[in-house]
Amino acid sequence: MWRFFERYPDAKSASEADIDDVQRMIQPLGLSERRSRALVRMSKEYTQGQWKSDPKRLYGIGKYASDAYQIFCLGNWRDIQPKDHALNDYRAWLKSQYA
Repeated sequence: MWRFFERYPDAKSASEADIDDVQRMIQPLGLSERRSRALVRMSKEYTQGQWKSDPKRLYGIGKYASDAYQIFCLGNWRDIQPKDHALNDYRAWLKSQYA
């Protein structure tokens, strides 16, 4: 992960990344060809900015990432009903702190 961020420190540089280079870096995760292409494509869409406030419009972003964005970036934890247990645990903790 740190090697990736050293080489591609922001979305713009990741959007211009060499897919083969990214694939070599993330190969230990498995599905590296698919993931590297998705990462570069999602970075391109991110830099174009047409997704603002709706990350599901970005390629490869599903419910988990969208819920995490709503909770951690926008603070909309009261309005989100995640299916992921870790997000639910965090949401429950927030509720106990701010109820």
